[in-house]
Amino acid sequence: MTSSSNPSERGYPRWLEKLFNGVRFLGIAVWRRRPTVIMLGCVALVMGYLYFGFGYSTGYQFERSTLWSNMRQGYRMEQAEWAFGYFVPPVVLILFFVTRKRFANLTARPSYLGLVVLALACFIYFGGYKANEKYVGYFAGQLFVAGFVLWFLGVEFFRRAFWLWVLFGLTWPLVFLIEPIASPLQLLMTKLTEGYLRLTGVEVVRSGTSLYSPPAEGMAAGERFSLGIAVACSGLRSLFALGMVSLIYGYISLRKSWQRLFLAVSAVPFAIFGNLVRMLLLYYGTIWFSKDFAIGSDEHPSTFHIGAGIAVFIVALLCMLILVEVLNRGFNSLKRKRVRTRVVGMDAEGITSEGPDNPPE
Repeated sequence: MTSSSNPSERGYPRWLEKLFNGVRFLGIAVWRRRPTVIMLGCVALVMGYLYFGFGYSTGYQFERSTLWSNMRQGYRMEQAEWAFGYFVPPVVLILFFVTRKRFANLTARPSYLGLVVLALACFIYFGGYKANEKYVGYFAGQLFVAGFVLWFLGVEFFRRAFWLWVLFGLTWPLVFLIEPIASPLQLLMTKLTEGYLRLTGVEVVRSGTSLYSPPAEGMAAGERFSLGIAVACSGLRSLFALGMVSLIYGYISLRKSWQRLFLAVSAVPFAIFGNLVRMLLLYYGTIWFSKDFAIGSDEHPSTFHIGAGIAVFIVALLCMLILVEVLNRGFNSLKRKRVRTRVVGMDAEGITSEGPDNPPE
């Protein structure tokens, strides 16, 4: 008596039959591509060890820690400014799946250029290890990804996936950029807010990154309003987050590389403009209501304060939507379409007649 290995012949549920057929199909596909699968497995093991198991740099510790440990520490530093890095690799995979039709007509044409890039990545990785510098290891990781794509899939595949590769670069927590960017942004937001208030006839005193009302009759300095532009209010958080959003949105909605680059660069002025709107909301909220209502305290910011922070992203995203529309269809897409109307009348004999087209006034 022989037993069948097919679940349908044994009376198993249909879902189990589909699962069995799927596993069998996957097994056959893997078996037919044994060399490729073995090579990919070796790559995964080597890269896993280099970034998750090998002690690379000490930082401020006495023992070397893995690059993954350094990355997790970077995600938590500076009030978790780079915490979005956790989500970048899954987002890249999802975008690749959603836009897979862009790669459907490509055939894998391995390029030896990938081996050159991999050799350079190995050299940089080793140099970062000897220099005890984790950021060099991050850069080497970005080159490793490019090298493997070029080696296994070819130049054309990498060209089409270039912006996904750029987006993947946000995985690495480059926290050393935070302080050099934060201070100029604080000063810029302070000057922009001060300029707007003076332009609208509001007397204001600037002290460092703080703005407050001058002393007046019966009121002390800062009693009418007082705005302190901290690092969190400078646009730093929205800048990094909007940079990621601009890369994602540009990859999905735009086709040309210069358009995607232009949108990514535009995230900077959009973040600044959004934060200017936020500061003005806080100012008017203080004037119309009260400081407690508009701002709250450092430990417990008010609901209005939190809502003003959300407004930053709303304003910046609206600017992105408009810019993408212009890049795709030109400025004519923003013009209001003219609606043509016809005047229909009836004469004494009951016969209708049409007059000339009348555009709306």
